[in-house]
Amino acid sequence: MSEKKIKGSIICHCRDSCGEIIVADDGATRSLYFGDGILQSSIRLDQPGALVEGYNQAMMSALIFKHAPQSVLLIGLGGCSLVNFLLRAFPGCVIDVVEIRRKVIDLAYDFFLMPEQNANLKIFHAAGQDFIMRQEEGGKYDIILVDAFDENGPAVSLVEMDFLRATRERLNESGIFAINLWSRPRDNFPFLYARLREAFGNNALKLLLSEAYWNTIVFGFADSETFRDLPAYRPVARTLQQKYTINFPKYLKYLYWQNFS
Repeated sequence: MSEKKIKGSIICHCRDSCGEIIVADDGATRSLYFGDGILQSSIRLDQPGALVEGYNQAMMSALIFKHAPQSVLLIGLGGCSLVNFLLRAFPGCVIDVVEIRRKVIDLAYDFFLMPEQNANLKIFHAAGQDFIMRQEEGGKYDIILVDAFDENGPAVSLVEMDFLRATRERLNESGIFAINLWSRPRDNFPFLYARLREAFGNNALKLLLSEAYWNTIVFGFADSETFRDLPAYRPVARTLQQKYTINFPKYLKYLYWQNFS
């Protein structure tokens, strides 16, 4: 572990079979790190429903196309940033969370303000691919978010073709899928993006945040009509920006430039 990458004081340092886990706190923000100081996610202690990390905000651009979800599946719990946002933004929404690491679930309760009891929140200790493949685990979802990492980057099993196709089948009509990937040279993002496009019948868009970030979000759509006219969503993006203080118009613009220009 390189402590130079850790912001604030380390308040928990532990290890499970998958590797190191670090929780750090700078007084205002609490963060979860994997491996060699790789930031997984953060929450603001005074406002846990606010999304701190840019890639989390970019993932929630799914709301531009599905602004009032009734059911969300999140694969990868991490530091609870997405869970805390969803619980506060959509208190009536059914939220299922799948996390493979028992220790991460324990830390979420101990350090990241995940509620012990919420009728709409279910936590499943399981591998994401197993959960998706077992239809009896649940129904379909308006939004599926995949943000699952290990010490080497995005979980390899969650970009396999069988998993991606099965995930598409778990979307409701006009449902949205979003996955957080990395775009380092060794990650071969062009190959992964081509696979995602194939799995979703070419109904996919990429969202590269900037050259300064590894994170690249890919959206998959249950149908082809949802995203064909991106400029038509500008009023929705502006409304969502005012409501959640996230620059959705910027992400919508990036989606247009990076996929249609």
